[in-house]
Amino acid sequence: MNFKKLSKQEIEGRLNKRKAEIKNTNKLPPLNTPYLSFISKYEGVEITPDIKIFGYEEALKENRYLAANYPVISQIVWMIGITGQGDEWFIHKNNSNILFYDHDQGEYSDITQFVSLNIEFFDFLQMAFLYQDLENLLDKEDNIDKIPINTFITTINSIYPNLYELYPFRYLE
Repeated sequence: MNFKKLSKQEIEGRLNKRKAEIKNTNKLPPLNTPYLSFISKYEGVEITPDIKIFGYEEALKENRYLAANYPVISQIVWMIGITGQGDEWFIHKNNSNILFYDHDQGEYSDITQFVSLNIEFFDFLQMAFLYQDLENLLDKEDNIDKIPINTFITTINSIYPNLYELYPFRYLE
């Protein structure tokens, strides 16, 4: 199997459209266009067990909770999703980078607790679908030696240098 980054159209083909597109996004902060487009047009999605992206209503609910309980942090980040282990995914409101928060750290106290992947939302989707393809291959293949691991890592790192190393979960170790 060759791993390849998906185009915008290929990514959209893997997402489920909302029954009704959100036309008025004034309840959302001014975030980057690919994220605002996603949240207004598509339902939430679990791409892998480690990447579940909220739909519009769930994003509003989670971010209201964040604002009510962690007002300082909520001024800096917008929660976009969760992992199956209780960790969370965010967008930095100033630079649009995707951030990871490990729930084992306890409560949010400082932005330095968040790990930046140094990519924006569209790149995050590309990465997520590459991990989905890897998981599908791992589910089918009995022999891990037959999986082109170096090709996978090279493709992930073509999105952003050392992205494979920055990603908080290890599938191949």
